[in-house]
Amino acid sequence: MVGLVLVSHSRRLAEATVDLIKRTIGPDISIAAAGGVGGDRSELGTDALDIQEAILKVRSPEGVLVLMDMGSAILSAETAKELVSFEMTDPLVLCSAPLVEGSIAAAVQIQIGSALTEVTAAAQQGLAPKQEQLADTAPSSPDEQACPPEPWRRGELIPTSGTEPVPTEGKKLEVNIQNQHGLHLRPAANLIKTLAPFKATVQIENLSAKRGPIAAKSLVDLARLQIRRGDQVRFDITGPDQEAAFTAINGLVKINFGDNAGPAARTGPPAAVPAAGQPFPVSAGIAIGYPIFLEQLEAPIPSYTVPDEPAASVEFEKLQGALDRAEKAFASRFERLQRQLDPETLAILEAQRLILTDQTIIAEVQNRIHDQHENAAQAWHSVLTGLAAEQEAVSDEYLRARAADFREIRSLVLNDLREDKEKLVLPDNGANAILVCDELTPSLADTISSTVIQGILQLHGGPTSHGAILARALRLPSIGGAASAGDQIRQAALVAFDGEKGTLWIDPSPELRATIEAAQAASRSAFEAALAQSQEPAKTKDGLLINIAANAGSREDVASASRYGADSIGLFRSEFLFQKFDQLPSEEEQLTAYQDALAPFGSRLVTLRLLDIGGDKPLPFLSIPHEANPFLGVRGLRLLFQNPDFCRSHLRAVLRLAADHQIRILVPMVTDHAELIQLRKLFEELHQELVSEKLPHTWPAPVGAMIETPSSAILADQIAAESDFLSFGTNDLTQYVLCAERGNPALNQYADALHPAILRICRPAIEAAQKRKISVSVCGEIGSDPQAVPILLGLGLRDLSITSAAVPKIKALVRELDVAQIAAPLAEKFDTFGTAADVREFGKTALRE
Repeated sequence: MVGLVLVSHSRRLAEATVDLIKRTIGPDISIAAAGGVGGDRSELGTDALDIQEAILKVRSPEGVLVLMDMGSAILSAETAKELVSFEMTDPLVLCSAPLVEGSIAAAVQIQIGSALTEVTAAAQQGLAPKQEQLADTAPSSPDEQACPPEPWRRGELIPTSGTEPVPTEGKKLEVNIQNQHGLHLRPAANLIKTLAPFKATVQIENLSAKRGPIAAKSLVDLARLQIRRGDQVRFDITGPDQEAAFTAINGLVKINFGDNAGPAARTGPPAAVPAAGQPFPVSAGIAIGYPIFLEQLEAPIPSYTVPDEPAASVEFEKLQGALDRAEKAFASRFERLQRQLDPETLAILEAQRLILTDQTIIAEVQNRIHDQHENAAQAWHSVLTGLAAEQEAVSDEYLRARAADFREIRSLVLNDLREDKEKLVLPDNGANAILVCDELTPSLADTISSTVIQGILQLHGGPTSHGAILARALRLPSIGGAASAGDQIRQAALVAFDGEKGTLWIDPSPELRATIEAAQAASRSAFEAALAQSQEPAKTKDGLLINIAANAGSREDVASASRYGADSIGLFRSEFLFQKFDQLPSEEEQLTAYQDALAPFGSRLVTLRLLDIGGDKPLPFLSIPHEANPFLGVRGLRLLFQNPDFCRSHLRAVLRLAADHQIRILVPMVTDHAELIQLRKLFEELHQELVSEKLPHTWPAPVGAMIETPSSAILADQIAAESDFLSFGTNDLTQYVLCAERGNPALNQYADALHPAILRICRPAIEAAQKRKISVSVCGEIGSDPQAVPILLGLGLRDLSITSAAVPKIKALVRELDVAQIAAPLAEKFDTFGTAADVREFGKTALRE
């Protein structure tokens, strides 16, 4: 492997660039930083002896490439070259390439095993992509004219398999992209899948960035258009089916290409944004064991060359076979996990799957096999590594994180192409081990879930990555962001971490190890004890019966609620059940879907929320006009009223469902009591229809309002007069009251439903429900927060609806509380709370007492 040395007047800059390369290209790059002067290298300057030491550190028979920033760095590097000539005869090149861009380009070539000449050439071209994007290159030289830029950069059509000449006639559609992160992987995949059945030729061009047009067939080509939020994009549709394709694209535009504005639903997300450079929580659980490193368990990439055309054909056949097998494996995993993951996450995985059939990627791999004589594994690794690096270089943080999608698929195919095709095999004593990896991918999490291992320690990764989401669904302990401690971990005999708090211990003392093991045992015992008692009612010490219900959105969720001891279903989210419908479902289809989902719960009480789409929950079968702020737009009850035909079939299905199940009907996005009066009138009308049609149903049925808008909370006394029950949707109520969009990480400090403003607006609604003698519940995430439970009960709430897995823990907590001893001091201090931290401190005190 070629060695790489980075020289800068600022040692911190050189070291930061090394860190960037190891994060984006790979941790195994042979690279060293040099620069700075003074005892701790903190002063600006360069030192030839320091550079000499760095060169010798990464020396290799394949050679060493040195990149410098400017001025004396060049003179010092030249002196260092003379000094090392007495100690090494390996090739050594000083390169004038830009430090950051050149080093990244060089590192990609080093990672794939290129020779020193190719590494140097790549470094010298490091500025080209940025220059071409910004169009600030100097006038072209004859050499540059002989080597024009790639067609996608100069606005020409990207040649892909099956691309045909663009006819001059057809339909055009110009749109302004409103997706928060532009056309990233998932919405691009939705576009490709939607257009697949049509014979029309569809070209797409980013008019704002002057990129394209390209054929709308490849995820990679679409990504290279760099379509961001606000960009003007033109579709040119020609040929057969052009009308149908035009309509399909227009439909996608109206639902933002099926891209939700908010993040995917998550199982137990981390409570806070991780501090830079510090480990952060990913998936709850305490793990302790000796570290084993993923790269030590994986077979190396084959290094043989492909000498001629027949051998190249054999390699391409190997690639095609590996892609077919990988797609089948991916489909099998998708099928196995679809009952555990939310629809949003499944859509992301489905988008990843399209990478396996992307013709642009396959063509680039084939070219490397033929032109650069790389074997199939080398070529696949080269292309996917380069695509990941491209993705990592974009400015948007969310889009940068999608580089993990390319690395995930890279690994999936490489596992098949490697000479040693054995699956990941852990040591015999893996039960005492912690797997250390750069980042946790979905396939790795899936593999580990079937093995005996303590947990996953990620050097990088992220709390919202696809692998992290899956780890939480599988209850696999994990933390991330431990790169700063990477060297210590490699030398450690034992490591431990707390996946809920993000705490990392390296070689803990015998006393600390005993404490960690005791905490691990206590945590497991507490959960097992709570689970054993979870089917029993939750009664406080002072005799109050608290209903602990579960939130659900599918048959699997309902079964889980029953298994974990939920007293009822406190919130059944219809929209998740309806994700499977591509077209408007009929009344019978809706009824069948509901009956199948609720079957595991028998005759127990289910609070069914009417379809709540819009905002961050679009569905393909209901057209939603573009809105500048969909969270303040046509959603919930408003959308139902604006689609009267579907509204009628939806409400009829719910009434018919109530004939066989104990159903309460929860109404989303209520603004005032007039909407409830209108809805009850419609229910009465539909009841008369069903009677005349002699269809079994139940009416009247309990109808309740969801208190999630500030107006519904302020007018709670009027709304309670028209309701049989109330339910707080604290997730939305919090974002509306505090003016902080859900899912925006920059606003995490305003996402706490225990903020005094939220409690003050909720208290009159609780009192209104008590006055009317109707039940009032909380169905937001705050109900499963241990610090919040004493507060909620102290305010008078007696119904909590939470995630199924949290039911045993919250029931056990309720049994330890004396509400009478909480309510009085809470009432005294209530008006003094100024921040959410004040409220939480009261909750902590109540738990201790």
